[in-house]
Amino acid sequence: MVFEFIVFFTAFKYVFVEGGEQAIVGIGTLVRIGYRETLKITLIGLAVGIALYFLFLNAVEFFPINLVEIALGVGLLYFSYTMFKEFLEREEKNVTKYKIGYFYIAILEAIENSVALATFSLIDMASAISGAVLAIGLIVGLLYLGIIKRIPLKLTRLVSGILLAVTGIPLIIYGLDIPYPEIMQWLIPPLS
Repeated sequence: MVFEFIVFFTAFKYVFVEGGEQAIVGIGTLVRIGYRETLKITLIGLAVGIALYFLFLNAVEFFPINLVEIALGVGLLYFSYTMFKEFLEREEKNVTKYKIGYFYIAILEAIENSVALATFSLIDMASAISGAVLAIGLIVGLLYLGIIKRIPLKLTRLVSGILLAVTGIPLIIYGLDIPYPEIMQWLIPPLS
């Protein structure tokens, strides 16, 4: 029973943090590229995430998880850099740049979430799925209530940059098998 709760809580926390991060980035992008484009990119990311979840769940032994962690970590750090850069810059109207950037973030988040959720599902599928569903429901509820929309655009960039960096750095550490404090696993769990 305790183990199922740990898997449930870890899946919930992981999906809530990662999904919340994408929601914050999505709200910032919504202002730039419009509702339709943001929704389209989000749905593509969701479809990729679902497809990859089943792929990783059924073929997890064929993927070197440490290389996936390193690649995801580097990608997340790159997008963290772009968020910090945008936070420090003045406003700009380059719609294509935001569309492409959000597309890559959505795909990276889909890959990261699907690998993590597949890993948790191998431990206990019911707890992992229920934790993820609850986290997604909470994010959708916060979006519906408009709580996330009230955050100023500059602040969303800063928060996104911090969340992307805080997620990317541990993934690189896990992938490189560098010793780390145990509490880091509770904050950002490894994919393996």
